[in-house]
Amino acid sequence: MRRTSIAVLLVAALLQTLAACGPQAPKTAPHASEAPVATPPPPAAPEERPVTEAPPPSTPAAPPPNLEGYADEPALKDVLFEPDRADIVREGTSIMLGNARWLLARWLVADRHYLVLIEGHARDKGSREDNLGLAELRARAAERFLVTMGVPATSLLTVSYGSDRPVCVDKSQACAARNRRVHFRVKVQ
Repeated sequence: MRRTSIAVLLVAALLQTLAACGPQAPKTAPHASEAPVATPPPPAAPEERPVTEAPPPSTPAAPPPNLEGYADEPALKDVLFEPDRADIVREGTSIMLGNARWLLARWLVADRHYLVLIEGHARDKGSREDNLGLAELRARAAERFLVTMGVPATSLLTVSYGSDRPVCVDKSQACAARNRRVHFRVKVQ
């Protein structure tokens, strides 16, 4: 019973404190004979113009990575993509699992460290910029897949070639499908 009465007193005190913090009416009302004095508005501030800062100095683009010394590895298979897509689907997933297993086995068994170059490619449909962007998305998707499988991200490098390096130049659908790919190359350090 004593705890309940203490709790009630604490709540009442808290409510009273909160009520005291709210807006309060003036304690004395002005007399009817006193006319309210109008206070002049504050002086107008001079018109402020937004300060335009000089653009930050342009930072030089990062130098392109050194792609020398990377070689094809027959054990690493290309992953093919659907038109205008950058997601790895059923068949690509099994290929990527095999590639990840091969890479992880090399790191666990060998004393040497492998660097992996993941090349993104696209067919020659659309603008060059669009193809470079799509090929970059494909290379990044393969990179994320390998990282989730345990391949160190520091060992992976992506590059986008867009449609600049086709593996097939025929104008057939089969040829276009072969050009929508991610290709893997390795360098031993």
